Amino acid sequence: MSPDIVIVREGDGYRLLHGHLRLANELGQSGAVDVEVRGEGRVSIVRHRSEYEVHRDGQRLPLYRQ
Repeated sequence: MSPDIVIVREGDGYRLLHGHLRLANELGQSGAVDVEVRGEGRVSIVRHRSEYEVHRDGQRLPLYRQ
């Protein structure tokens, strides 16, 4: 789990607020990163082709990076 990566819930997905480079680096090494989301708990971020997805409770939700 990486405390340097900050994401929040936004509508139908999640938004990456801080740690863009750290996330890209960790996904390049391991393929998945666990991140603690305030009020939501732990989620996994997975790179799928050129997009990032948040996996939580069997759901796949988008991660908005811009």
